[in-house]
Amino acid sequence: MKNNTWIEDWFEKCEELEIKPWEWDFKQSYINEPIPKDKSSIELILDYKSRKLKEIGICNVTKKTGRKADCDKEPFYIYQLLWRTDYEPEPESQLYLDRYNLLRGETMNSFITTFNHSKKLTSDVNINYKFEKFATSTHCIGNFTVLPHWMNSGRYLFSQDYWDVTMYSLFEFFQPLGCWKKFVERYFLQPYVNNDEEWSVSEFWNGHFKGIGNYNQLKPQNEQELNEYLHKVNLRIEERGKWIIKKTCEELKLQHFKFNNELKDRQIRFSNEMN
Repeated sequence: MKNNTWIEDWFEKCEELEIKPWEWDFKQSYINEPIPKDKSSIELILDYKSRKLKEIGICNVTKKTGRKADCDKEPFYIYQLLWRTDYEPEPESQLYLDRYNLLRGETMNSFITTFNHSKKLTSDVNINYKFEKFATSTHCIGNFTVLPHWMNSGRYLFSQDYWDVTMYSLFEFFQPLGCWKKFVERYFLQPYVNNDEEWSVSEFWNGHFKGIGNYNQLKPQNEQELNEYLHKVNLRIEERGKWIIKKTCEELKLQHFKFNNELKDRQIRFSNEMN
């Protein structure tokens, strides 16, 4: 199957470049050479957002670049494997980017919204370091999911692309129907919920959900909230990314790669089980 081939080739490229798959920055899809280790992650994401990345890069599935580049569309074969998305990527030149597709890859937590807002809050070097990490992890596999097209188109105004707020909305909908826990398990969302009776949604910072309905209040209001958000979001993206890679390897029986040594005995953690 083509999906198996692409995934295995990607894992091999990760091994070759000494990058763990859950740390792979899918902006690499639009850069022909490996991303330089001394390249600023913030500079790179700003180039991406400015549509300056115009090469067919490493492991590019969509064959799109520049203004059509869309990182969360690149891991198509992983979505197909884990979540049985039923669209077929043929021909590659039209790879499921049609706006009428019902399900498609989407980014859970946005970098730019918080980054632009943060300039009003801090110049702290430690926070800037965490922003460098977030600029990479934004386009790592752990920050991608699949959503109905209509849902992602509308969720920015509601949630400002803070995934905890999106999760809170989904909890309110799914929990009375008795399918909330199945939804969380299906999409590996345990890092965003607490391991309590209801699997309640965990806020990125205390009082975040009180800002729902107020556009400006959904963003961090001070340096402490910003610092807490960056710490939590980076940790959760990595946690979920490791689990996605572990499940992918199990499905395809690809446990021979070196990075599996870090995953073989791993269980996914809930929000309240993480620092």
